Amino acid sequence: MPVGMARDLEETGCSSSEEEEVEEGPEDHPCIMWTGGCRRIPILVFHAEAILTKDSYIRLIGERYRLSYKIVKTDSRLVRSILTAHGFHEVHPNSSDYNLMWTGSHLKPYLLRTLSDIQKVNHFPR
Repeated sequence: MPVGMARDLEETGCSSSEEEEVEEGPEDHPCIMWTGGCRRIPILVFHAEAILTKDSYIRLIGERYRLSYKIVKTDSRLVRSILTAHGFHEVHPNSSDYNLMWTGSHLKPYLLRTLSDIQKVNHFPR
């Protein structure tokens, strides 16, 4: 389930009393940047060259944490290709179990309120 990724990645951070630089560990990956105190907030970085290289190491993060996306009311082949190259899998447009939603129109406020903390939506449609 996508919620597990957020918990797993946050648990790799350090306590607030530690001020030392965190050593490199298994979560150091070219597609993850860390922000927040003691590297607690993961940010995924997408690399366009992943489409051409088909590098399995880049796919590792998406596959390991079972990250998913859905595309609604648009046909964004480039977005679909980049997400697939990073190990994300596509879910049905009616599914509510996803990490990223790419939409071609503005969302209704009630849909935005139903998003969980780990679900993200593109800010500008299309």
